[in-house]
Amino acid sequence: MKKKKVCWISNTPSPYKVAFMNLLGEKTELLCLFEKHSESDRESSWYDYETRNFRAVYLENGNTRKEIRKAALECDLLINSDYSNPVCMYASWVFRRRHKKVCIHADGGLAVPRGLIDRVISFVMKKADFYLSSGLEVNKYFAYYGIPEEKIRLYRFADMNDAELKKAAEMSLEKQKYRKACEYTEDVIFLYVGQQIPRKGIDILVQAAKDLPENIGVWIIGGKPEEHVSAYVQEHGLSHVHFLPFMSKYDLYEYYAGADVFVLPTRYDIWGLVVNEAMAFGLPVISTNRCVAALELNRDSDSMIITEAEDVQALHEAILRLSGDAEGRQRMGRQALARISEYSLENMRDDFVRVLNEEQSA
Repeated sequence: MKKKKVCWISNTPSPYKVAFMNLLGEKTELLCLFEKHSESDRESSWYDYETRNFRAVYLENGNTRKEIRKAALECDLLINSDYSNPVCMYASWVFRRRHKKVCIHADGGLAVPRGLIDRVISFVMKKADFYLSSGLEVNKYFAYYGIPEEKIRLYRFADMNDAELKKAAEMSLEKQKYRKACEYTEDVIFLYVGQQIPRKGIDILVQAAKDLPENIGVWIIGGKPEEHVSAYVQEHGLSHVHFLPFMSKYDLYEYYAGADVFVLPTRYDIWGLVVNEAMAFGLPVISTNRCVAALELNRDSDSMIITEAEDVQALHEAILRLSGDAEGRQRMGRQALARISEYSLENMRDDFVRVLNEEQSA
């Protein structure tokens, strides 16, 4: 079968996107239009520019309209991942003018009322032919903007390939080995991985750590803490709260494998791929009702405690509950492994290819 010629417009080359696009490029002729090389709130080393199986074009040098028009001539359809900004709106318009199908793609989404902007987003969304959604929680996001359910196609959102999932599961069986390698010093380890920015709720996590027994460790990986977070830790003498610098994906594996529970106290995450990663290492998860990954991946499972966002006391109580329940942690960890086992990049690719083939022949 002749390969589909697919154009994908997105914001930046995040590692999971590039890994996934390299897989999708094995099954399609894939062109990706990236709006820019990076964003200011990310470590530059976090990005991945190794494009083996697809062609990448960066729309930063005054070439935006030309490259979009060229792509619309060459490609069969458009996947639009950043649909609410002018550049991506223009891309959808150009492809529709050439009678090419347009797909709106959402890794995640939380509907936040924004007045007139909601009308604009709804208008733009409704112009697409079909929609790729990472799960039933994102279907609610699409529904908020008036998208009918029959036009939505589901896929499994992942950032680890089959080999990585297998390795993570194997590493999870050697917890004591990796606990020693990471120099975890407390009896029960609660791990956070991610950016040190207000949205992630690290200030909530350190407040929840106050008055915890000293044998409960809270380890926070991702860079220098915000000044007020660091000040709070020092003021209250929280010696069991530890900050480690940004690490690459593979450097983090040992820290996941040696931990007992993963914590993401986010105020707002349209997905939260660190939840996928933690589950792959058999970790129970504590997160909030503003984390789409937690809401979606805990469906038909019992691998998490989900609290209200910004509820310090609820987070404190969840940490205490799991710290004293080794059997419960193990049970939830098994549930996590079972739930995440099919969320591989290969399965995500196969979901995309199936949908694209069905829509192109419709």
